[in-house]
This record gives sequence, structure tokens and C-alpha cells, in this order.
Amino acid sequence: MAFDYYGPSFVDEQQTIVVDRTSLIRFMQQKTKAVDQAKLIRSFDGLSIDKRQKLIDAYVREQALYRESKALGLDKGDPIIKARAIQNLEFITQDYSEAVTRVSDKQLETYFAENKESYYVEPFVTFTHVFFDRESNGNDIAKNLAVKKLTELNNNKVSFSEGIGHGNRFPYHVNYVERTPDFVASHFGKSMADKVFALPFINTSTDTQTWQGPFESPYGYHLVMLSRREEGRTPALVDVAGQVFQDAQREQIRENLEKTYQAIIDTYSVKRVGI
Repeated sequence: MAFDYYGPSFVDEQQTIVVDRTSLIRFMQQKTKAVDQAKLIRSFDGLSIDKRQKLIDAYVREQALYRESKALGLDKGDPIIKARAIQNLEFITQDYSEAVTRVSDKQLETYFAENKESYYVEPFVTFTHVFFDRESNGNDIAKNLAVKKLTELNNNKVSFSEGIGHGNRFPYHVNYVERTPDFVASHFGKSMADKVFALPFINTSTDTQTWQGPFESPYGYHLVMLSRREEGRTPALVDVAGQVFQDAQREQIRENLEKTYQAIIDTYSVKRVGI
């Protein structure tokens, strides 16, 4: 830990941090930038036991880290002394922690096993659509136009890229590339999104792409040509090893930093006065 690295003790000679009502209210004001003193005091008095303890812990942490940074001479020459001094200490501690952190293969496997859901790949589809507007055409006419157009598109073998020349203008996009269920639902409604994601897979190397529908959305009717659909999946570790390594390293660094800060805090005794 950085605390051990820099030597046995760099803290002030006075090893007691006094916590009282005045210091906590002043600390709250510093963090919240509150200007209404009466409101601030009411807010402090209304804190639950748990929230007050969290406030005390935060205050003690800041005091301990500031004293440590002063002992290291990190408070010199900066106009915003306390905040910058603590920040300087955190920078140094993090740099050291990053330099000594090593993630083993076993740790990588364990981290991945415990956080697999974070790497889940959502299902997605790639499709284009031809739209018939309910508002401008009326519901029945829009639906009939879509039915007739479906036959025309398939008989004429209209391609994915040629679909843009047919139908009405849609409020959003014509082509949707690798879009998730939530994204598709945000443009077409959940009912139509579910239908699009239920369409059979088309292998474009062996099958002929066809237009399908009509599918109803809140805006009208759509004919869809699906070119790709991928199921949701949890990847193997080998497929996401780089990302998992970075995440595992970041988590280990965070844990090391917390241990370092706690080691500094533990060198002090905390004296509570009137709270």
C-alpha cells in the first residue's frame, strides 16, 4: 500500500480527530455549498443515525487524508489548499496502486464468474422498413397499401437498399443496424418490436431476403426486411478477456485504495464531543 510505501508515519503529531456538532455542520456546508444556515442546521438535526454516521465517517476521512497530505508537503503552493492537498495524495496513492496491481489468471476467472451478467450481449437486429402513415392515409387505407406493397416488393425483388424509395416518410429512421429490443421498441412500440425479434433468421448467403408484414406500430403499418438477427448471449471469457482484465484491475485498485485510506484513518483516534 502507498501508506506503507511512504514510510511508517507521516501524520501530524496530534493523532486525535475531534468531531463535534460545529465541525460537522461546517463540513456539510462545505460539501453542499448551502448558504441558508438555519436550513442547514435543520437538515443536520434531521439526519438519521445511519446518515449521521456516514457524515462523521466522511469528515474523519477528509481530516485524516488532509493531515497525511500536509505531512507529505502536498499542501504547498495551492490556493485551494485542503481539497487540492487531499486530491494530490489520492493521485499519488492511485499511481502507486496501479503500478503494483497485478491480476492473475485465477483472479480474472473469479471476477468474470462473479460478474458475468455485466458482459451479457443483448439480442439485436438489422432491418429496413417501408412505412405507411395512419395519420395521413387513414388506418384502413394505410393497411391496404401495405398489403399491396408487400406483394409488389417481393415480386420485383426490391433489395434492402432500394426500400427507401417506397412508402411514406417515417418520423425516425429507415434502416436499423444492430439495434436492441429496447431501442426498436422506443421507435415502433413493444408489440411490433417483439414481432420483429421473433422473425425467422435469414441466412443471406443461402436464402433470399424477403419483405414481411405488415406490422402495426403506433404510427401506422410497416413492411420489414430483416438482414440479421442475433440472440442474446453471455460470451466466453476468451471473447471479452481484455475488457474483463481492465475491469478486474480497476476493482482491485479501488479495493487497494480503500485499504490504504483506511490504514491512514486507523492511525487516528476519533473523539466525539456532544454528538
